[in-house]
Amino acid sequence: MKLVEGQLIHRRYRLDSRLAQGGMGEVWKGYDIQLGRPVAIKALRGDLGVTQEAKLLRLRAEAHNSANLAHPNIAALFEYYEHDGIGFLIMEYVPSKSLADLFHSKGAMDPIELLPILIQTARGLFVAHSHGVIHRDVKPANIMVSDTGEVKITDFGVSYSTGQGQITKDGMVVGTAQYISPEQAQGQQATPQSDIYSLGVVAYEGLAGHRPFTGTTPVDIAAAHVNNPVPPLPDSVDVQLREFVMSMLAKDPLDRPKDALVVSRTLARIERRLLDQQTEMADTAMATSGNRLPRRVTSTPRIVLEAPASRLGGNKQ
Repeated sequence: MKLVEGQLIHRRYRLDSRLAQGGMGEVWKGYDIQLGRPVAIKALRGDLGVTQEAKLLRLRAEAHNSANLAHPNIAALFEYYEHDGIGFLIMEYVPSKSLADLFHSKGAMDPIELLPILIQTARGLFVAHSHGVIHRDVKPANIMVSDTGEVKITDFGVSYSTGQGQITKDGMVVGTAQYISPEQAQGQQATPQSDIYSLGVVAYEGLAGHRPFTGTTPVDIAAAHVNNPVPPLPDSVDVQLREFVMSMLAKDPLDRPKDALVVSRTLARIERRLLDQQTEMADTAMATSGNRLPRRVTSTPRIVLEAPASRLGGNKQ
């Protein structure tokens, strides 16, 4: 089935423009003619080399894992629909840039700007984890950031939930090489700490302006996550923030923060301290220039790699 602009899906959703085409399907900007609102529509692709049933199983798993994740920092799922063996996810349309876009345009970011994004992402992940859902592909391209600073986690396409039947073949690794946790790269089952590691890679990239590991192939990069020590962050990064991000990147999941709520709360405390320091510095500058002003209160908005695990230094558990 070829999807075209103007096509009506489920006698309700109009396809307006294709936004992306990727490993599992294609994503369209659409319009819900019943409720009069834009939507995002993710549909299966018909040109993949795997069976149609396998693709439907993955899309159904994504729908199941996303269905109960109602949170401001997670893009909402509205409906799942199948027709003639084709599956459609009807989702919240998020007209925002991704964090990958911000990294591309800004390079290293000021922690005051980066921390609210990380905090909100951690909050969304905590809700997902509380429902037994592991994202397994946390990366800047899946973190959408609006102009007002609001964050939405997207794409649960390779997520895993407690009690879910196995979809990935034995001995295969699922994730994105640049952000994959060591245990995922070794073919082990992902846990909430795996998502925390991936968010740590995102934090590292935002603070340093580059990822901790590079390589000539995705397999080389994933192997580096398993075997190589994480290069230190620049000394210019606040020491407490630097140490906490490095704890998120511990090789052993047990050495990482207990859960994503701890991550969000710790980063929020660091953010408040940095904001207080910034305000104190501004007040000091005013005082030394002879222009004393009342102390200001500053606030911020609160708002697939698949490769044999044997090539990455471990075995499927």
